[in-house]
Amino acid sequence: MRKQSIPKKSLQSNRYDFQVEQRPLSDADGNPSYVMGNYRTDTNECIGSTSKHYEIVNNGTVVEKVEQALARTNLGQYESKKFVTQGGSRFYGVYDFPAVKEKINVGDVVSMRLTLNNSFDRSSGLSWSIGLLRLVCSNGMMSLKADSQLNQRHSANLKLDSITESVLKCATKFRESADMFRNLNDMLITEEQGVLILENLAHKKLISTSMKDSITPIWIDETYKVNEGHTTINHPRNMYNLYNAVTQHLTHNVAEHRFELSNRANRNVLSRLSEAANSDATFTKLTTRIPDKEKIEVDEVSLATN
Repeated sequence: MRKQSIPKKSLQSNRYDFQVEQRPLSDADGNPSYVMGNYRTDTNECIGSTSKHYEIVNNGTVVEKVEQALARTNLGQYESKKFVTQGGSRFYGVYDFPAVKEKINVGDVVSMRLTLNNSFDRSSGLSWSIGLLRLVCSNGMMSLKADSQLNQRHSANLKLDSITESVLKCATKFRESADMFRNLNDMLITEEQGVLILENLAHKKLISTSMKDSITPIWIDETYKVNEGHTTINHPRNMYNLYNAVTQHLTHNVAEHRFELSNRANRNVLSRLSEAANSDATFTKLTTRIPDKEKIEVDEVSLATN
């Protein structure tokens, strides 16, 4: 078995409230170009390039206006965590709303999680990503609902009414997302089918082999151990709990150091499991054993690239 996928080095920082300014870049001959570099004023590093029409929106400004808008909603108290990745070029603000809840099953409740996105490298606009938090074990869950934009252009002209409206739209999308998880919860599978699904997800490179090796023991165990092992919860064999075995590992061992990798794997898995829950053909493919010859070939490729 491979080493488990527990990163040794964090690729993100909680120092998010820095200033960024645009400076014109030059071409190879030293002549001014139409491309602008986005520079951190605290480190003088260029963390992205855009046109001069792409307005800089500093993270601190976004957070201030967003939290003013949140105070105007009826969503209750929230908890938040902010950080940047890629040297500061991408910002994420994770907001959890404990009072906004949906029941998936008896004793299993999820609350709304919104992730605020901003970037200086054009990787995302100002937007909310919808998510969920499984309260019994604090697992972060994704949604397949589309992001909600805070404004049409990347602009500091953020209006409180517009932000408030976008948040309330997210609350509707959250409740709709809960229906998908109830559907996954109703789809029973065997322990062996779950193991085969994880192997096929790794074979298709939707998760890494090391992630699969870390997630499989969580799935095989009949209970989750939470609260530092002092409490256990039942682990029924269904597609929902297979997904939660994935989120258990990603949330507690990967996201803290590699948020973007964790989110990418999380969304890949959820998308495939949701497809399998609605398509007999996809389910059959995901639960078909991979021939040993193909396993060997994949392992050789993985070793060459690690």
